[in-house]
Amino acid sequence: MMGEEKADAGGQHRPYEQPKDDRRNHTDAGATPHSAISGKSMSFDRIPEELKTFHQWAVWKYEEETREDGTKRITKAPYQTNGHRASPTDPNTWADFESVIYAMSFGVFSGIGFMLSKDDPYTIIDLDNKPDKPATPEQLARHTKIYETFQSYTELSVSGTGVHIVMRGVVPFGGHRDNVEVYSDSRFMVFTGNVLRDMPITDGHQIWLDRLYAGMHPITKTTLIDVEGTMDDGELVDMAMNARNGDKFTALCNGEWEKLNYPSQSEADFALMAMLAFYTGSNEQVRRIFRMSKLGKRDKATRDDKYLNRMLEKIRAQQPPEIDLSALLQQADQLMVEPDCASETDENLNVPATAISSIATATGMELPPGLVGEMADFFYNTATRPVPEIALAAAIALMAGVCGRAYNVSDTGLNQYVILLAKTGSGKEGVRKGIEKLIAAVRSQVPRADDFIGPAGIASGQALIKVFNDKPCFVAVLGEFGITLQQLAHPRANSAEKMLKRMLLDLYNQSGWSGILRPTVYSDVTKNTQAVQAPNLTLIGESTPSTFFDGLDASHIEDGLIPRFLVIEYKGARPKFNRNHGSMPAAALVRSFADLAATAISVGDRGVPPCLVKQDETAEAKLFAFMEEADARAARANSEGPVAEVWNRAYQNAIKLAGLIAVGVNHYDPLITGGMADWAIVFVRRCVLNLAERFESGDVGSGDSKREPDIRKAVEAYLSMRVPQRQQYKVPKSLWDKPVVPFGYLRRRLRLLASFKAPNRDSAAVLENSLRELVKAGILSQIPPHQAVSQFGTQTDLYIKGPAW
Repeated sequence: MMGEEKADAGGQHRPYEQPKDDRRNHTDAGATPHSAISGKSMSFDRIPEELKTFHQWAVWKYEEETREDGTKRITKAPYQTNGHRASPTDPNTWADFESVIYAMSFGVFSGIGFMLSKDDPYTIIDLDNKPDKPATPEQLARHTKIYETFQSYTELSVSGTGVHIVMRGVVPFGGHRDNVEVYSDSRFMVFTGNVLRDMPITDGHQIWLDRLYAGMHPITKTTLIDVEGTMDDGELVDMAMNARNGDKFTALCNGEWEKLNYPSQSEADFALMAMLAFYTGSNEQVRRIFRMSKLGKRDKATRDDKYLNRMLEKIRAQQPPEIDLSALLQQADQLMVEPDCASETDENLNVPATAISSIATATGMELPPGLVGEMADFFYNTATRPVPEIALAAAIALMAGVCGRAYNVSDTGLNQYVILLAKTGSGKEGVRKGIEKLIAAVRSQVPRADDFIGPAGIASGQALIKVFNDKPCFVAVLGEFGITLQQLAHPRANSAEKMLKRMLLDLYNQSGWSGILRPTVYSDVTKNTQAVQAPNLTLIGESTPSTFFDGLDASHIEDGLIPRFLVIEYKGARPKFNRNHGSMPAAALVRSFADLAATAISVGDRGVPPCLVKQDETAEAKLFAFMEEADARAARANSEGPVAEVWNRAYQNAIKLAGLIAVGVNHYDPLITGGMADWAIVFVRRCVLNLAERFESGDVGSGDSKREPDIRKAVEAYLSMRVPQRQQYKVPKSLWDKPVVPFGYLRRRLRLLASFKAPNRDSAAVLENSLRELVKAGILSQIPPHQAVSQFGTQTDLYIKGPAW
């Protein structure tokens, strides 16, 4: 771990002389570990402000560790502010800067540190000179050169014998050689604020980082295999001169390597050879063109091929391996050049009402019997843009909001938590409009029907409690609920958000007759609340799939809130416009709904126990079997983690849903039949499987965990596109009918996704790093540059599915 040093390493001098201009910034060059952490040399306020904005901090304390050989050493172990261990690979264990500074005030921890991540732009070089592993004179000279080269914010280590240089840049993997460490990801870096070079964190060091990294990880060589060139020398040179780095290529050909700040001509030779090898697989052609340049006139380059071949062996080793493209190119003939017969704009054309036949036709499953099915059919057929999932979600939520308190099943009320997921423009507003339309239709018969409609927004747990004083049973339709859930689950949620989350967890199980919402007492008596028996809160929250799933991670499932919800997702295209939207409900539907609402109000007014929803033997057996199925699925998911949690609530959601259907069929004497149980089980199973599949595929959250699934989806989408669709992504014409995926498309498709956004880092750089990792893992294969040029006429990076796809 970066920053691990012997605790008794005090009294050591710096490995090299501090520059004169910086000497005033160093507080205690000979500090011991103990004096460093207790004295004023720990100046955390001097840490660059830009680092303090990241939520990537932890505290640390000294711990003894036993090595494999049985010897012991003292390490700096990272901890969360709550006293649990922190990990550089688990963002859930990191904190903000203010929190770690506050934790230091208790005197429990020894210092603070920063978790290097792919989502930040930083690389740190650690120059070590430890008593148990002192740097040699040669290493100290190299340390001095590194220190002079990388002009950026620099501070001393806790012991005062090490130096940490912080800069913007990236290295593929961490490295450690000759008492020099360099990392940009998955490392805990101790910070002291004991400044050695007091200047901002700078960039522009990438070329030097690459060279430092190459020296720490010697480039492997490969056996040279010559192939025939696909273009003549003049075409190749013209292409290289007109490329984005054409000025650099021209300067190297003219021998102007010193103007390009190369430390030596040998490094300039290597750069020019690499450029030439980019365009051709012919090693003979590379050697021939190189010798035409002014760089290639030296005796070592002309007397034989040894010098050039040594460079080529390293260059070819870094290039992707040759790919047999014959089978791949045959797939090009299978791509349909013509678009689908229906234009995408046809989706917005008016469609006769007769085309909006029924939900059963659209979903492939029968509607539930009784009032739930009738309401869903009404919501569907009168929506501006009819969507089956939206209509069913609205019907379930309204039914639960009206009768959830007046009826109980299996010792619980019938309230429901529903999340409706659909893309923007898919008609999610149909939930609110449909519910309000049906309430308005029964208002003349049941004036208090409006009491079943709750607030459109809930600011805090205290605000929610006060609603129950006037409305003990209601449904709240909440817009952009995915954002609300992210705020509730965030580690830095405020007290109001934490209270609201706790109330949502508690109220789900309080709707049964024995449930009681206890009173809350404040210093201001006007804010006191009364006890409420069997409070029924039904929620239907709307969100887009990207907002909901991008903000989701395992912790949000494991705390139990999300598994309480029926997560209903519509994955289809934008629905067609319904010219007959806005129709009023049929008289029979109004009578049935008004009768149910009046009955529910009567039960609440009289304060009598709720009506019990019974089950026939078939339904009881089916629901019990579903409970065993859910338990078995949870067990297969190792009884822990998000997949297990979503199955743990499946039975309760199913029996509540079956109870709602039974009440809708006969609200005087509700009985769950086998058919009702089947419908509820199938519906809940679909919801749970969809959510579980998202977690199993890694298609939730943001950052590292989400990038691979996002790239996979983008690749699949591109390979299934027809030519007109590819044109929209500005794909080069030579690739329109080819089964290869260009980087330009991936960048346009993915750069705006949350998973590829990182503070102070370009989304394209994040994408490039992710693609390199997938290539290394064999999930993708990159076509070698010279093959991309020769076979596809492009210099852009091209990808295909790899052997581990």
